[in-house]
Amino acid sequence: MTATHKADLQKKFRYHHGNLREAAITAALEILKRDGVAGLSLRALAKATGVTPTAFYESHFGDKDELLAAVAETGFQRLALQMAEDATGAPDTQTRIERLAVSYIRFATENKPLFQLMFGRELSDMKRFPTLAMTAGKSYSLISAALSKREQGGEDARFLTVAIWSLCHGLTTLVVDEKLKPEQFGVDTTEAFVKKTIGLFGSHLV
Repeated sequence: MTATHKADLQKKFRYHHGNLREAAITAALEILKRDGVAGLSLRALAKATGVTPTAFYESHFGDKDELLAAVAETGFQRLALQMAEDATGAPDTQTRIERLAVSYIRFATENKPLFQLMFGRELSDMKRFPTLAMTAGKSYSLISAALSKREQGGEDARFLTVAIWSLCHGLTTLVVDEKLKPEQFGVDTTEAFVKKTIGLFGSHLV
């Protein structure tokens, strides 16, 4: 983090009164966006908010992993909220799934460092963070709920949910890592690319 960035953060997030945890997570998201996971620490957070590291250790985050878990949990909450909003009003199951997938990809590309933290090795052991584990499943639950409205129903719904979510997350990861671009497949937009790939499951989405 440059001296200018430090000064900007200190000015923007200097803590006075109120919810310290909320202020800390807001500042942490900004640090993550600018400097990545490597630049996010309790020391950097303390400088940004004007609060001593001890205050965080004693009242909110026992270590850096707990800080990262709190930030990731916020990310999963925002992802699920965006997906739900973007899929509202979809006329049928296939359209709803398409909108959920496009929203998932859009969130990841617009919040790349946050998305990488959410699914990164830093938080691979979610058993340590039960609330995070529960929140992380919300996007999967949205896909599952959308598929439950199919006329077909049946036992295969569970397997179809896994298949659709795996496709959605796999495509997103490839796009975020810049290993895949819609243009490579003759389409101009993410929406068109998703529509074509989800369309392969068309007969299972009615």
